[in-house]
Formats: sequence, structure tokens, C-alpha cells
Amino acid sequence: MIDFKVDIVGSFLRPDEIKEARAAFKAGTISREELTAVEDKAIAELVDKEVAHGLQFVTDGEFRRRWWHLDWLKEFDGFETIYVTKPLAGGVHEVEYGQVTGKFFYDKNKSHKEMYAWDYLHGLAQKYDGVMAKKCISGPNMILIDHVLQLGHKETPYYGDNLDALIDDIGKAYQDAIQDFYDHGCRYLQIDDTSWTYLIDENFLQKVDALGYTQAQVLEWFRTVSTKALENHPADMTIATHFCKGNFKGKPLFAGFYDAVAPIIMQIPYDIYFVEYDDERSGSFAPWAGMKDNDKRFVAGLISTKNPVLENVDDLKARFAEAKSVVGDNIALSPQCGFASVEEGNAITEDVQWQKIDLLVSCREWV
Repeated sequence: MIDFKVDIVGSFLRPDEIKEARAAFKAGTISREELTAVEDKAIAELVDKEVAHGLQFVTDGEFRRRWWHLDWLKEFDGFETIYVTKPLAGGVHEVEYGQVTGKFFYDKNKSHKEMYAWDYLHGLAQKYDGVMAKKCISGPNMILIDHVLQLGHKETPYYGDNLDALIDDIGKAYQDAIQDFYDHGCRYLQIDDTSWTYLIDENFLQKVDALGYTQAQVLEWFRTVSTKALENHPADMTIATHFCKGNFKGKPLFAGFYDAVAPIIMQIPYDIYFVEYDDERSGSFAPWAGMKDNDKRFVAGLISTKNPVLENVDDLKARFAEAKSVVGDNIALSPQCGFASVEEGNAITEDVQWQKIDLLVSCREWV
């Protein structure tokens, strides 16, 4: 397992040149190649800045993505998205949802945008001694969340109502994708999956119930597909997971404590668990007491990427000590989420973003 004391979750605020280029591409005034060139330049500058600010692991900030999860999921065959306008996080927004439209699989012989993104990032990181690239992708549960629970589909065109067969193919597709990343040099993969926190939110659980399912039933889907996805992964590839209670333009989407989901998640063979704990909405660390009995690493997400106020170091030390007393010595520190799960980003400035990064790095001396 990769060793560290502090690490980031992944996404960064998009610079203006990225936003302008993506808008121009959407309007048809620049080509895909021109957009990629702008993204390449901005990502190279980001990696330089990450290294300059003392980060051991670097990401591409998810600069090539509109959504943290869907841009990755679109790499699979048998998956497409639709747009829905709905109330969300205090406003009305156009939201994109994913659905299964055919046999679900990953074709490593195709030209994948996300593999280009990885190869480019990996190449940048190799210029620096002691720096490693981390690839962030969304998890398999998000497919089930969108297709079955958000859109309410009981069947798919290919699988009919055979959810077990779909879950099996999703797991196999992830195995193939993970192996493909490994073959391209990836040794640190982070699987982001906020689906777990949908299942602790009372409002969403009412929706689950109305569809004729139970919390326990859906959690078993998640456990099964997540475990299947990690089968046969290379032993020298560290695989982390991250989840929070949603982050849409800096606003949380769900509420509740981790008691019902932590025991399930700890059964899945991840090496590292990044968990949101930046305010009282997260509750105590007690649900993760089982981490003390295994060799997995718990990463306490104590630094907020949504709140522009810089955390007090003494408060961080106290909260970290509280977590350590529950989960044991195999613990590290991180922000609770990325800075821009969607391209609009959180309601903070770039200056604050980098102040938060500097704070995180400075904590390495006492973590």
C-alpha cells in the first residue's frame, strides 16, 4: 500500500481559460483538438503548482470533466446520459443522469478520453522525483444509483429485469478498466462513490421505499458490485475510495451519519478510505471502529473545500486525535472533498483553495 500522511481528494477549481474553452467547444467555435490543447496546458501548469505547494500525489484537477462521475462512466459501452431539469441544492438546475442502454462492458481497444488523460498526467508526474500521479474515477454504484433509483428504471433494454446479470457485467467491466489503467502505469487509483451517502439520507430512503426496495437490499447491491469490481486487481496497485455527502457547486446533497453504511463499506477490499468529516453533520468516528482491526488506512477529511474559512490547526489536531483513538494508527489527513466536483466549482476563490492546500501540507509534520 502507498504510504502517506496527507493527500488530496482530486478536483481543483477550473481556471478561466478552461471554462472559456469548454464553452467555446460546446458552442462549436473551437475543435476538440483545440480544447484538448488548452486542457493540456492548464493541467501542466496545475501539476507544477501542486508540486510547488508540496503535494506528494498529483491529479489533473479533473479539468477535462463536466461532472466528476459521468465523464468517466461514459467510457463504458452500454451507458448513455440524459438531461433532466429539477430542484437541487436550493435551486433549479439541468442535471445529467446516466442509464444503461445495452450490454455493459469496457473495451480496452477503444480510444478512451480518460486513458489519454491518465497517460498525460502520468507523464507530467514522472518529471519530478518523489511525485506520483493518482487517477480518480467514479465507482460502479453510481450506475445503479442513476439508472435504478434516480430514474426509476426497473429494466434495461439488454438485461430486462435481471439486475444480478447487470451487476455482474458492471463488476467485470471495472475489472477490465482497472487492469487497463495498470497496464498504462497507474499504481494509485481512487474510486469516488457518493452512492453510500444517498443511503443514509432519510429523504432519499423514502424514494427507495417508494420504488419497492429497502435500504438493506440496495446496500447489498453496492457491496456486491463494488467487491466484484476489485476482484483480481494487481497486488501492487493501491486502490482507495472516497465518499462525502455530495458536493454540487459547494453545497451538500445528503444528510445523516455513517452507522448504517460503514460496516458494509469496510467489507470491500479497498486499501484506503477517504471519508468526509469536516463538520458536525458527519457525527462521530465510532462507525469506523472496525478499521482498528485491519491493515486499511482511514483518511480523515477534516479540511473543508466548501467553507472559505481556513481551519484552526489546534482544532484539526484535536479532531484528528479523536479519529485516531477510534480507527488506530493507520490514519492520514485530507480535505473532505475535491474543490470542484462539477466544472462550476465550489464557492471559494483560487487563493483560498491554495491556502487550504498549504494548510494540509503543513499538517504533515504532526499527522
